[in-house]
Amino acid sequence: MKKFILAICACLIALGARAQEYPELGAKLEQYFAALAGESAAVQNNECDFLIESCRDSLVRQYVALKIYDHYLRSKIMGDDAVAVHVAQKWFLSGKVKMHSEDDLRNADIYATFNRSSLIGQQAPSATLKDRSGATVSVPVKGEYTVLYFYAPDCSTCKATSAELKKLVDSGEYAFRLVDVNVNNPGPDEDWQMNYGVLKTPWMFLIGPSGKILGRGLDVPSLRMLLGREFSTGTYVYGSDIQMERYAQMFSAYGDTLKVSDVLDVADYLAARTFGEGDIDSFKQVEGDLLYFLAGRREEVYKDAIIPFADKYLNVPDVWTAPEDTANVISLGHFLSDITSRTPVGSRVPDLKVPGVLRRKPCLFARDGKEGVYALRKLRGKPAYVVFYTGGCNACKETLDDVSALVTSKPKVRVLLIDMDELMSSNPDLAETLLETFDLTAMPFILELDKKGYITHRYVDLSK
Repeated sequence: MKKFILAICACLIALGARAQEYPELGAKLEQYFAALAGESAAVQNNECDFLIESCRDSLVRQYVALKIYDHYLRSKIMGDDAVAVHVAQKWFLSGKVKMHSEDDLRNADIYATFNRSSLIGQQAPSATLKDRSGATVSVPVKGEYTVLYFYAPDCSTCKATSAELKKLVDSGEYAFRLVDVNVNNPGPDEDWQMNYGVLKTPWMFLIGPSGKILGRGLDVPSLRMLLGREFSTGTYVYGSDIQMERYAQMFSAYGDTLKVSDVLDVADYLAARTFGEGDIDSFKQVEGDLLYFLAGRREEVYKDAIIPFADKYLNVPDVWTAPEDTANVISLGHFLSDITSRTPVGSRVPDLKVPGVLRRKPCLFARDGKEGVYALRKLRGKPAYVVFYTGGCNACKETLDDVSALVTSKPKVRVLLIDMDELMSSNPDLAETLLETFDLTAMPFILELDKKGYITHRYVDLSK
């Protein structure tokens, strides 16, 4: 985090009042937002205030403040709206920083007004409402978990959400009270719309037994996830959709420049903010989730980060000691480290002869390529690609289309297509050898080779 602050401050000092567009600063801010993802609203508020206060030039300050506000206004991460409200109130509505227009300022005022009373972590506003059955209910309901759900009968999304909610209620999996409110007939309370920020439907909250708001803007899957955590007996569920989205947003800020060292920097930062402060449980959660994120990505940079990540963070003494740690994290880490260690970049491809279809410039071979048995080390393309695929894989079908475009546009490229379904039937021993030699857990799996058969890239995406 410190290096992001220094880099941004350097940009602020260098910019002065040169222009109103700052692409370099914008890119740094995106990286900063990514590093902050997952922090509490209080931490993010303080960090954002610091950046805005660091701007000495009024145009730069306006650019930074607007960039921050827009990022958190549009964020899909639950809880980020609190930062947008904070920035709107402290910097724009106070007059410290100007927005581009009066209309923008008016919209910021409306946004803050309709959201400031029902942010995560606050006490839920008191309201008297009518539920779907017509019964009058006062919220929050002390001593119970409450799902407060605003819907409209003619809203198609609401109909689907209501059906999913009914299944959750009928399952009896979690003990909570559902207060489902028709926005066309909400009850006697006149301030419900503003107090709960109901500007669209469906709009759902989870309120805890103490009356504190635990979640807002929920869909049913995220509600189920929150309830699972609240009613958990202590075992953390890794790889939730929300956590995976957070990491995806965090790393997207790097764009095409993402390196393995960047992934490890993020892991280091998370460790410093958890393990470094004595919070072992949070350390296990964030690093375990990061392992699941890396496992689910197909890009080479994430795959290459697995082994150094696992070596550093899954071998910390006296941390991963519970049986569920071994089952849910350590075993996965060992498995991923094993398969990603196979045929690494820089090694020579194994000396194997494999049946397949060789694709190259269409004028030299038939349009669909030439069938034969090929030595992997002697493909001699500039470069050569080895594509392992299966017939029933949609991504594989798209890759075969990409191959056709590639060999048409680049005459020196050679691509060997290996159909693993066919090979399993015709030569199961060879197929087993390939499965033990390469990471074929997800296909297509694509290697890039130089003229001497050395691996230059793995997990290649031929669409780029």
